[in-house]
Amino acid sequence: MRKKISLIMIMLLMLSLSACDKKDDKKTTAQDVTETTADSTETGVTEDRLTDDITTAENDMDDEEITTESEEEINERLNVYNEAIDAFIEEGMIPPYEEEYYETPSKNNQYAVCDVNDDGKNELLLRVNDADMASLAIYVFLYDDEELKQIGSFFASDETKFYSNRVVFEPISHGAETWGENFWGQNICVYDEELGKYEYKYVTDAWDSSIEDSWRGEDEVFPTEADKDGNGMVYWLIEFENDEYIEGEPLDDEAFNNKLDELTGSATEIDIPWEYATK
Repeated sequence: MRKKISLIMIMLLMLSLSACDKKDDKKTTAQDVTETTADSTETGVTEDRLTDDITTAENDMDDEEITTESEEEINERLNVYNEAIDAFIEEGMIPPYEEEYYETPSKNNQYAVCDVNDDGKNELLLRVNDADMASLAIYVFLYDDEELKQIGSFFASDETKFYSNRVVFEPISHGAETWGENFWGQNICVYDEELGKYEYKYVTDAWDSSIEDSWRGEDEVFPTEADKDGNGMVYWLIEFENDEYIEGEPLDDEAFNNKLDELTGSATEIDIPWEYATK
């Protein structure tokens, strides 16, 4: 069943739209990176998908394709990241350093350098923690082919999770009246290698039958038949495709959780080595 998501839900989504070698020192070199051990499983990156600590990385989409980078190319990327980190710490500036990307400098902000999209190259993450709700964001950048490109932005929350299969779970910044106390909606994003950026694929929704005055409307009745365990909760995994939200059928707890598990599969959560924005 195809249904366009309600106006309020779209407004909520619009509000919200807006692994790893730890950088022990802000000024990092290619030699520092290559000294990291290849079996560092604690970073959340698989052994055959290492970051810039080696010069060859297997392409996950084509096992026969090998990407080779020289030490010069790695150092160039790190130099660009260091410049961006300096601007972030000292001025609160975020690439491309235009007015609309300006945030007030704060020691509560954070940065990290690690591979979050499993492409064999380290990305730069700048996290704005000290701002109004609409400006709390994790910006993800990749320097490649002599260009620093923003490949994603997510709500700055400890509940925003990056997984080793290029999937990101991001809590919606504002709640909804029908969620109740035991659920919080999420956006689910996937890195599109062809487009070179993260794309929104799903959003989760729920209805707690104990909540009165549902925004779904007076004419809509709680789908009791879908609530198989009888706990008064049903859920939706809403797909975003061709600029349209496809709601589908309501799901009970077990079916809903199974669908979320399918999205992560055997992937592991990436432990991002955040550093506070201080010298």
